[in-house]
Amino acid sequence: MSNLRLCDYGCGREAKHYLPSVDKWCCSKSCNSCPIKIEKFRKALSKPEVKEKKSKSAQGKNRLTIKQIQKRYKTFAKIEEMRYNPDKPEEKEIQVHCKYHKCKNSKEKGGWFTPTYNQLKRRADALDHDDGNDGCFFYCPDECKQKCCLYHLRSDPNRLSEFEKYSSDVIKETYKIKKKFYNKIENIELQGKEHGYELDHKYSIYDGFINNVDPKIIAHYKNLQVVTIEENRQKSKNSSITLEELLSEINLVSKGVLNEQCKSKVDKRVSD
Repeated sequence: MSNLRLCDYGCGREAKHYLPSVDKWCCSKSCNSCPIKIEKFRKALSKPEVKEKKSKSAQGKNRLTIKQIQKRYKTFAKIEEMRYNPDKPEEKEIQVHCKYHKCKNSKEKGGWFTPTYNQLKRRADALDHDDGNDGCFFYCPDECKQKCCLYHLRSDPNRLSEFEKYSSDVIKETYKIKKKFYNKIENIELQGKEHGYELDHKYSIYDGFINNVDPKIIAHYKNLQVVTIEENRQKSKNSSITLEELLSEINLVSKGVLNEQCKSKVDKRVSD
């Protein structure tokens, strides 16, 4: 007859660890790692009343106002439509649209639903963080996830194609500008893998797309700088200057060109 001691929690596995705090033998160093305990936790958490309580608790503890979200997550606020639940005006409960277009809570159907705090956070991170993407869409029930063709994609193809076209337009304009104003771009001769430098847009292509900035402005030589490949990777889609600063520099250049043209005309008249 075998002297094998089995886990006291009933999983049927060999008991290898004694837990003095509960005076039991377990298959794992922690009873919470036992398959039986894990299954019990899973079943308990899957109960509708527990899910609802957890969702309300998370929202109450971590609730943000729409104004705070607009300030903290600018990309998210531009892309996602939000409102406060009209049935609970005093609670300022944020509502959004379900991504599945056939859902009654979708934008297409004119519907709304209340997401969890974690849903809001994941979607905001996906849009606003450097290592994020255009994913983590809003879905009300799990059924909508499985029905929506976008659920398994990292990005909305319509949104992605728009950005790719914009990015392509900026790159084409940048190539023209680089050839025309080569001598006005500091350290441009260092660009290339040989020296380890890249051409960077100070006000990023991404921010230009989000704020509907003319590609010619993003490609202006005043918005170009040569930085190391590592610096460019760290900068990612962020901007090192504001749009106002860029436009101010471009305006100064434009005024300077006009002044030069006027001075040239005056000198020509004097010489005549």
